[in-house]
Amino acid sequence: MPRGVTNAYIFQLFNSCSWSLIIGTPMLLFLKGLGAPAAVLGAALAMTPLFAALQIPAAGYVEKIGHKNFVVRGWAARSIFILGIAVVALLPERVSPHLRISLTMLMMGCFAAARGVSVCGLMPWITQIVPEPLRGVFIARDAMCMFLALTGTMLLSSWFVGAFPSVRAFGFLFIFSYLSALASVVFLRRIPDIRTTESRVNKVPPPWKQMIFYPPFFRFVRFNVVYSFFTAALGVIWVPFMKDGLHLSESLILVLSSYAFIVCAGVSLITGPISDRTGSRPLMAFASALIMLSQMAWMLVAAGVLPCRTLALFMIVTIGSIGYPILGMTSTRLLMGLIPATGRSHFFAISNVAVSLTMGVMPIVWGFALDGLGRLIGNGFAFLPGWSWNRYSLFYAMILTGTLSAQFLRHRLDEPRAMSTDEFLRLLLHSPLRLLTRVLTPWRNFFLPGGG
Repeated sequence: MPRGVTNAYIFQLFNSCSWSLIIGTPMLLFLKGLGAPAAVLGAALAMTPLFAALQIPAAGYVEKIGHKNFVVRGWAARSIFILGIAVVALLPERVSPHLRISLTMLMMGCFAAARGVSVCGLMPWITQIVPEPLRGVFIARDAMCMFLALTGTMLLSSWFVGAFPSVRAFGFLFIFSYLSALASVVFLRRIPDIRTTESRVNKVPPPWKQMIFYPPFFRFVRFNVVYSFFTAALGVIWVPFMKDGLHLSESLILVLSSYAFIVCAGVSLITGPISDRTGSRPLMAFASALIMLSQMAWMLVAAGVLPCRTLALFMIVTIGSIGYPILGMTSTRLLMGLIPATGRSHFFAISNVAVSLTMGVMPIVWGFALDGLGRLIGNGFAFLPGWSWNRYSLFYAMILTGTLSAQFLRHRLDEPRAMSTDEFLRLLLHSPLRLLTRVLTPWRNFFLPGGG
């Protein structure tokens, strides 16, 4: 691994601690504590992915300013708005809740806009630093750092809010988010810079149409958009199903979420080296099978076919927590390899915007659909003995059907040097110990000096 890349992992640790508090569950709980309606909560969730559309106009300035300068300036700018959110949260209770909600949403909009502009330079920068044979290892380590940070931040937030049950307590969490953001900028500045591959004086507009319909890239974006169209519903159904459908306690829901992040971190440990040896497509097929298995299991639990026992819930969470990070990391690795060097910033921007807009709009649509199903069928109706169709089981059935349809598009993805799925399965079934030994070898130098 190139020298200095370790700073990217530390950057990811602090960055994940920061954004998980601002655009995650703590922010939703803060707004809910101020009396924000569901529409405001939905807007808060959709704001960050929707503002990702700013990557397309911003991509033309990345090469002119320089990847490192562009990203560092953007990250520093968005940190200022995190401090603004913390100040609003610490305002006295006599200040109108409506005013505090409005100010918070304004700061979140500025934060999302700064992020949408600056993030378009990050992946092209990292892609040029990390050699292709090591990209899977890098993505795996990066994802592991993210999931570990998310686990720690969630546990810290749960303890702090429980110990200090006040809306103003979130202000101190947001201050911690601001300090984490500043730390992330420090390590971001330490990542090695790169030479710009495109002329900084080139003012010819990029050929957007040719780039969008570049066959390997178009097939990749089409698969990700269709897949995201349906999996965006998972964030909408998770809490209502756990809380209202299964009547689980909030503590158990948080434990399940934390456990899922821990499993994701462990999976990240071995996925990257495997993908560098087998290619992305075989692992994407394996991960898709696990994802559909977990979705089917949730559907059966919602329908009353499988018992709602704690052990069963942890097993289902384990299956999904293995599949989702594998698919995410291998998709990123595949994208890094299939786009050409010329116009790399614009290709990444198009892909990110397409998926982000889907993930920004669809949760709102799926939220209305879930409420509509509840009004339409009420408590549900019997389908077979022991099987009930209710709004949760129907919802998971729609997600499963959509995920299955996306597999037809996955089969058309391009990766010439990938191992075939049959070869991967034979290796996995007949030589699991040899595969695991080969996979863990690159991790020996992870914490050694000069090891990245």
